[in-house]
Amino acid sequence: WIKNMNLELLDKDSLNDSEPTPCDFFFGVSGRLKALELGLPDPELIKQAIMIGDANFRLDTIYHKSRFISRWGKIGEQLALLLRKTDPAWEFHNDSQPRIENTAKNIQIIFMSGNLALGLQDQVLSASCVKGYMTLKNIKENQSTYDDGSKLRTWILYFPSTSHPAYKATDIPAIPFEIAYPTSFVQTPNKTKIDILPSNHSCRIACEIDNTLPIKVDTKPVLDPSSEIKPDDFDIQLVG
Repeated sequence: WIKNMNLELLDKDSLNDSEPTPCDFFFGVSGRLKALELGLPDPELIKQAIMIGDANFRLDTIYHKSRFISRWGKIGEQLALLLRKTDPAWEFHNDSQPRIENTAKNIQIIFMSGNLALGLQDQVLSASCVKGYMTLKNIKENQSTYDDGSKLRTWILYFPSTSHPAYKATDIPAIPFEIAYPTSFVQTPNKTKIDILPSNHSCRIACEIDNTLPIKVDTKPVLDPSSEIKPDDFDIQLVG
């Protein structure tokens, strides 16, 4: 019955490709300023989290079958740790869907790999693979504008997948990532379960990492006992 109830959240429009909604696109310095103005994480902290996730991924061999999920988990973990050092109001939640939330700012952030539109204003941004019920639910609840601080808003941190050209080519100087505000989704043809792709982002804040920087490793920050994140806070859950 749960599956049937979840499928009822889908609407007719979600079964068709969506035209991109009018989108405010910010990049570089203006992007960082906009992120700070909206109460989002400083893109500089996100850069550090992604770099640490990438460094740890490079240490894994092809025999580590969960290395891709481990990279996703490491990026989320490091961002949570870095944010809590700057503002303890940021909390990591692992129930239902791993996310970072700041109730004082009415912001929560979920994270996933993005498609090849990362950093490209004229391309349609989405995830690199389909997501599930919790992503759908969070997007459905994005009823306010992205700058309306009176209601909870779910933003998506899109980082590049390891198959992105920035990781495969030798002449790409920057690794793109974005913080974006989705307002709808596209349902894939699979009708037996919920498979959606976020769409119609009304705000995209594009940033990039210098691809020539030295590899940054996990610094294993020491937490105060009162703010310690326990190992089971980061159990991997395959929730979209």
